Amino acid sequence: MEKRLLLIVNPYAGQRKAVRELGRVIEQFSAGGYVTTVMMTAYSGHAAEIARDHAHEFDLLACAGGDGTLNETISGALTAGAKTPLAYLPCGTTNDLGATLGLSRDLVKAAQDAVGSHSRMLDIGRFNGRCFVYTASFGAFTKASYATPQSMKNALGHLAYVLEGVKEVWHLKGIKARLRTDAGEFEGEYLFGSVTNSTSLAGIISLDRNTVKLDDGLFELMLVEKPANAVQYSSLLSQIALKRFDDRLKLYKVSTVEMETEEDLDWTLDGELEPGRTNFKIETLSNAIEIKVPET
Repeated sequence: MEKRLLLIVNPYAGQRKAVRELGRVIEQFSAGGYVTTVMMTAYSGHAAEIARDHAHEFDLLACAGGDGTLNETISGALTAGAKTPLAYLPCGTTNDLGATLGLSRDLVKAAQDAVGSHSRMLDIGRFNGRCFVYTASFGAFTKASYATPQSMKNALGHLAYVLEGVKEVWHLKGIKARLRTDAGEFEGEYLFGSVTNSTSLAGIISLDRNTVKLDDGLFELMLVEKPANAVQYSSLLSQIALKRFDDRLKLYKVSTVEMETEEDLDWTLDGELEPGRTNFKIETLSNAIEIKVPET
């Protein structure tokens, strides 16, 4: 019996890599027994609309693009209540979740793995009602993920994020916040914060693979307190590089976070802007989606 596969493609992601490799990707899907329907995204939010309207019609839902495309695809499928397994062909600029899952950056190999028999369940986050796949973050350098022009990403790749982030160094300020979580209550002035389900953040910050479990119903809450002087700032950078957590660089396992700030605060969800407000609620959706992974 023929199996049906829907492939959602962001044609602009990763220097248009998916478009160049499309024929060879479809060959791998065909070899795996799938008849493939391809739909190209034309605007922001389009992948979510496609997945919402069509995911339930197929045996496998696949997307080729960056983390934003993955976010939209999963959000659309969850909105529709579709239980269709997902395959991710990572071809964006950083592909944090792809790195965490061990997905190949070679799209032909990723397509071959997608039609294999191996999959796993994945927890998803919900931020004030909006889904995110692997990270919600605020503060230092988070603006770079959504403020970097697509043309710059295509030309320079990951370096584009670094260059855009450097612009923020001179404007860094602490964010006064109060947090209530199932791991405790916290109050302070923070340079950066994130709730993640990934071992990689923007390709820069990494967490121990033995610490991060993608299907345990818990996300990692990282809080970085604002350094008081240049010496503390230099020490903090070393701590991040060495993944050494203490009173200034904190890491907790949480399933829910409620947060209040004195001023409106912008966040990024999987690299996309979530405009500012002062009250936030983050919760995990345990084992929300089945995703294809390589054989280990």
